[in-house]
Amino acid sequence: MKCPLCSATSSKDFYRNKRCQYWHCSECDLIFVDPDDVLSTEAEKAQYDLHNNDPQDQGYLNFLRRLSEPVLSKLTEPVVGLDFGCGPGPALCELLAQAGHQLLNYDPIYYPDEQRLTETYRLVTSSEVVEHFNHPAQSWKLLTGLVAEVGLLAVMTKRHWGTEVFPQWHYKNDPTHVAFYSDKTFTWLANHYQMRLEIVGPDVALFHRGK
Repeated sequence: MKCPLCSATSSKDFYRNKRCQYWHCSECDLIFVDPDDVLSTEAEKAQYDLHNNDPQDQGYLNFLRRLSEPVLSKLTEPVVGLDFGCGPGPALCELLAQAGHQLLNYDPIYYPDEQRLTETYRLVTSSEVVEHFNHPAQSWKLLTGLVAEVGLLAVMTKRHWGTEVFPQWHYKNDPTHVAFYSDKTFTWLANHYQMRLEIVGPDVALFHRGK
C-alpha cells in the first residue's frame, strides 16, 4: 500500500478490528485506515454532530487551553489568524480573542468559506483535525500553505506510540479518526515543509516558519 502522506510504497497492514484495516508506513511512521474503510461524508458529519463543542462548556475550553496557552506564549503582538477545521462551535476563537487576537473560522462542513483559503496568516490553528485527513498529503499541503513566510501552525492531535500498543489505544476508536501521527511523522512533515518543529505536549505541536 502506498503511504497517503509520504508516498512510500513500504506500508504494511498490521491490524484489523471489526470496523477497518490499519496500515503503517515504515518511512514516515504514519498509521492510516484503509481507504476502502473510511466513512462517507454524510456518516462523518453525523459523527461530528454528536461532539460537544460548545464554546460555553468549561470542560471543552480547558481542553483547548492545552493548545491556546502555548500559542499565546509565542505571540508578541495582536495577529489575525485562521482556525482550520473549527467545527460547529469555534471556541478556540473566543479564547484567543480574550487575549486580543482574531481567529477567522474555516471548516469544510460548518464554515465552508473557500475565500479564506486564498490568504496566508501569521497564525493557523488546527485542533483535533489532522487525524480526520482522508488524503493527508493534499490536506497538509493546503494547511501548511496557509502559513505566512513568518508564521506559526499550531496542531492538536494525539500522537501514537507504535504499532505494538496501537490495538489498545482508545484514540483510534472514533470512526472519523483515519490518520495517526507520531513524533517521527511530525519530524518528517517539518522537514518536508521546511518548518521548525516544537513539541510542547503529548497532543500539541507547533510548526514554525521563518523564525
